[in-house]
Amino acid sequence: MQPEFLLQNTEVIVPAVYTLLSCWTRFHRIGASNTVVWDEAHFSKLGSHHLKREFYFDVHSRLGKMTVGLAGLLSGYGGRFEFKPGEVYPDTVPYVAMRVMLATFGVLMVPLAWFTSVELGMAQWACRWFCLFSIDRWVWLFFTGISIGCVTRVKMIGLFVTALVGVYTVEDLWDKFGDTRLIMSHPFQTHDFYKNPNPLDVAFGSRVTLKNMDWGDNNNEWNILPAWCDKQYDPEGPLRYLKDGDTIRLSHVPTGRNLSSHTVTAPVSKLNYEMSGYWNLTVEDNHDYWQVEIVDDTKRGSVGQVHSLTTRMRFKHLALGCYLRAANAVLPQWGFEQIEVSCEENNKKDAHTYRNVESRWNDRLPAGNMKLYKSPFLRDFWTSNNALIPDPDKKDMSLDLEAVRLAFPPSRHEDVTISLGVALLTFTVYILRWQRKYNDMDAREWDHFLYVGKIAFFGWAFHYVLFLSRVTYLHHYVPPDAELRRAHATAFGVLVSILVATFWWFSGVAFGIDGPVNEHWGLKWRQTWNIYND
Repeated sequence: MQPEFLLQNTEVIVPAVYTLLSCWTRFHRIGASNTVVWDEAHFSKLGSHHLKREFYFDVHSRLGKMTVGLAGLLSGYGGRFEFKPGEVYPDTVPYVAMRVMLATFGVLMVPLAWFTSVELGMAQWACRWFCLFSIDRWVWLFFTGISIGCVTRVKMIGLFVTALVGVYTVEDLWDKFGDTRLIMSHPFQTHDFYKNPNPLDVAFGSRVTLKNMDWGDNNNEWNILPAWCDKQYDPEGPLRYLKDGDTIRLSHVPTGRNLSSHTVTAPVSKLNYEMSGYWNLTVEDNHDYWQVEIVDDTKRGSVGQVHSLTTRMRFKHLALGCYLRAANAVLPQWGFEQIEVSCEENNKKDAHTYRNVESRWNDRLPAGNMKLYKSPFLRDFWTSNNALIPDPDKKDMSLDLEAVRLAFPPSRHEDVTISLGVALLTFTVYILRWQRKYNDMDAREWDHFLYVGKIAFFGWAFHYVLFLSRVTYLHHYVPPDAELRRAHATAFGVLVSILVATFWWFSGVAFGIDGPVNEHWGLKWRQTWNIYND
C-alpha cells in the first residue's frame, strides 16, 4: 500500500481500523460461555416480556429492552427462557446470535464516537465539515436526532443529552436570530414585533441614532441642532420639523463633539475625506454644517419632511460638498475593525450614503401611529432575502482554516475540580483578550472554540448537577485532561500501550477464563476483587 494512499485516506483508514478492533474485542469468543452472564440475567428477561406481550415495570425507558427482544425475535427465540444467573442455555435459545446482534451496537459506537470527537476538534487526524448545507451536515443532523431519541428511550438519563442538544440549539438560534434590527430593514422594524414607540416626525433638538456597529449604545446617539448662524432657534419655542434642505449640526451625545470633516484623507479610503468629532457646543466652525437631502420615503414616496424609519436621506457636507458614507472599508485594529466612516464627494447616488432615523427621543413629540409604519410583506421578503445576492465587490472567504487542537486522555478522579477550574479560567482569559481585540484565533476558530467549550461544559453540568441516583462506575467521573503538545505523541503511545497490555492481561475476564485457577493468580490485583474462587 502506497504511503500517499494512506495519507490521503487517513480520515477513513484510522476509524476503520478502530472499528475492526472493536469488532474483534466484542465478537471474539462471544459464544465461549454457554451460561447466563452479567446483564443477560436482567435485560434478556425483560426482552422476553416484550416477546410474550407481557407488561412489566422498569426504571428505564423501553427501547433498550425492546432491542433485546428484537434480537431474540430475529434469532428465532420464543421468549420462554427465564435467564436465571449462571443457568445453562438450552438448545432452543440462540444466545450466540442474540449476543452478536446486541454487540453490533457497541461496535457502531466506535466510529460514531470517533467522528463526533473529530467534529469537536479533539484530533487533527480526520476530515472536517464546515459547509452549512452540505450532505455531511444533514447526515450529522439526522443521526443527532436518531441518537438523542434512542438514548432517551433506553434510559431516562438520556434526557440530559436531549436537554444539552436543546439548549445548544436554542443558543445557536439565539445567536443567529440576535438583534434582528441589524439585518431587517428599518420599515420592517416598525411591525408590532418590535413595539416601536418612537415619534413619527423628527424635529430640531431631537436625539437620534446613527449606527455604524453591530450593536447599539449611546455612542450611536446624536443631537440634531441648527447651524450656528441660526439665531432664531429656541429650544423651548414652537417645534421646527426637519425638512429637505435644512442645514444642521450633529452633536455627539456622550462627548458633545460635532460631526465634522476636513480636507484630510480618510485612513483607509484614500479618495475620501476623514470624519472626526470636532470642537464642542461653544466653538463655531462651518465644517460642522451638514445639509439634509431627502432621497425618498418608502411609505409616502417623495416628501419634503423627514419621518422616522421611512425617510431615506443623505447628509451633504456644506464646505466640502461630500456625502457621509459608511461601507466596504474596515478600520485597522486601532479602530477595533469597525466599518470606516468617511466623506465621499464623487458619487452622491451611492446607496451607502443613504441614512434614516432609527430611534429618536423628543419628549415634546407624540408617539408615532404604528399603522403609518406598516411595511408591505413582499417588500420585507425581498429586502430580507436580498442578502443572498452577493455584492460585486465581495470575495469568497477561504475555508482552509484549522481548528483548535484538544486532547482528552483519561485522568484521575481528583482532577475533576482542577480541570473545571482550568477550563473556566481559560475561557475567562480568552474572552477578556477577545474583548480587548487580541486576535488569538480567527473568527472560525473562535466560534469552534466556544462551541466545543459549551458542549463539554454544559454536557458535564447537566449530568453532574442533575445526576440521577444510581450505581456509579469509573467512566462516570473521568474528566478530560489536556496534555502538553510536545508530549502528546509520547503520552498517547504510553497510554495506548498500557491500555493494550492491561486489556490483554485481563482478556480472560472478557473472553472467558480457561484452565486451572492457579494459572490466573495475577488477575487478582486487589483483595476485594472476586474474579475467581480459590
